[in-house]
Amino acid sequence: MKTHNVVVGIFVTAAIVLFGACLFLIGDQHKAFNRHLVFYANFKSVDGLPKGAKVRVDGMDAGELVNIQIPTSPAQKFRLKMNIEDRLHGLIREDSLVTVETEGLVGDKFLLIHSGTDRSPEAPPESTLAGKEPFDLTKMLEQAQGLMNQAGTTITALQGTMKDVSGRLDTTLDTATGTLRNVNGVVLDVRNGKGAAGLLLEDKATATDVRQSIANVRQTTEKLNTTTTRVDNLLADVQTRQLVPKMDDTLTSAKAATQNLNQTTEQINTTLKSAFAQDQYGEDAGTNLQQSLTNLNQASGNLTDDTEALKHEFFFKGFYKHRGYYNLEDLPAEQYRSGQLFKSLPESREWIDASGLFTTNQSGEEVLSANGRQNIDQAVGQLKEIYDKPLIIEGYASSGSPSEELVQSRRRATLVQTYLQLHYHLQPKNTGIVALRSTPPQNAGKPTFDGVSLVSVGRSSK
Repeated sequence: MKTHNVVVGIFVTAAIVLFGACLFLIGDQHKAFNRHLVFYANFKSVDGLPKGAKVRVDGMDAGELVNIQIPTSPAQKFRLKMNIEDRLHGLIREDSLVTVETEGLVGDKFLLIHSGTDRSPEAPPESTLAGKEPFDLTKMLEQAQGLMNQAGTTITALQGTMKDVSGRLDTTLDTATGTLRNVNGVVLDVRNGKGAAGLLLEDKATATDVRQSIANVRQTTEKLNTTTTRVDNLLADVQTRQLVPKMDDTLTSAKAATQNLNQTTEQINTTLKSAFAQDQYGEDAGTNLQQSLTNLNQASGNLTDDTEALKHEFFFKGFYKHRGYYNLEDLPAEQYRSGQLFKSLPESREWIDASGLFTTNQSGEEVLSANGRQNIDQAVGQLKEIYDKPLIIEGYASSGSPSEELVQSRRRATLVQTYLQLHYHLQPKNTGIVALRSTPPQNAGKPTFDGVSLVSVGRSSK
C-alpha cells in the first residue's frame, strides 16, 4: 500500500512539473512574462488584419495586436491597440511608421513598425503612431485592365488604317502599271517613225533640241516626284492621326456641351425663380428663411431650459448627481475655482506654460505651435487615463484687463480642446473648458498661472 502511494505521488508530481513546464513554454512563446507597452495606430482599412496578429519592429517579433476599435462613421478610422515589448522601446520614435505587411505572397497579415530616426524622441506609451495605408492590389489590377483595353482599342484602329493604306497603295500601283504600258507603246511608235515625234527624230538638230527638252522634262519630273512624295507623306500623317475626324468629334462635343450648359442654366434659373418666388402669403424665400432661423433659435433655447429643468427633476436628479457633473460644456468658473463641483472626485493635473504652447500667426492671433502639440502629447502621457473620463481644460491668461484675460484664457482652452478631440478622438461629452483668467483653483497649489492645465477627473463618465 505504501509503495502504491509513493508511485501515485511520483506520478502526480511529475504531471505537475510537466504541466508547469508546458505553461512556461507557452507563456514564453507569447511573451506573456515580458513587460509590454501599449501603442496605437489608425488605419482607414485593416485589409483583413485579424485580432491577435503579430507585431514586429524592423522584422523582429515584438508583440501582438490586442484590440481593433471599429469607427462609428465613415470619416473615422480603425484604431489598433498594440502590446510591444519594453526592450524594443528604444527603436520606436515619434516619427516611426506602422504598415500592414504579408508573410510571403499569401501568408498571414502582420503589423510592421519601422524604427524612427535618432533626431526624433522616443514615442511615449499610449501614444498614436503614424500609419501607412496598405497597398490595394485590386485597384492596381483594375488600372492595368483599363490600360490593356485602351491598348487593344488603339491596335484595332491601327489595323483599320493599315488596311485603308494598303488598298490605296494597290490602286496606285495598278494605275502606274497602266501608265507604263501606254508609254511603252508610244516609244515603239516613235522608234518606227510614226507620228510627229518620229519625223522629228530624223532631223539631228531637232533631235538634239528634243533630247535637251527631254532632259529638262526629266529634271522637272524628278522635282515633281519629290514634291508628290512629300504630299503623300503629309496626307498619310493626317490620315494616321485622324485629325479631320477628331476635329469633327471635337466640334460635335463642343456643340453638345453648349446645349447641355444652356439647358442646365435654364433649369437653374427656373429652380431659383421657383425657390425665391413669393409663397401663397406673399412672403419671399429670404423672409421665410429668416423666420425659420428665428423659430429654430427659440426652440433650441426652450429645449435647453427644459433639459436643465429635467436634470433637477426628482426622478433624474440622482442620475446626474451620481455622474458627478451636470454639463462640461459650460462650467461655472467661480464654483469650479472654489472646488465645489468636483470636490469628491480624485483628479490628475498637468501644467503647460503658455510659452511652450502658443505662437502668433500673421494676423496677430495665438495658435498652437509644433512644440506646443508635443508638450500636449507629453502631458497626456503623464495622465492616468483620458478616455471615458471627464477631462477639463483650464485656460489661464495673466496679461491685459480682466475682460481681456477672460477672452484670452477661454481661447487658449478652446485651442487645446480642439487639438485633443481631433488627435486623440475624445468624445465631446467628456471634455470641457473653463476660463479662469490668471487664478487657479484653491487646491491647485499655485497663486497665479499663464497657460493651460489638463485635469483628468477620476470617476468615469459612463
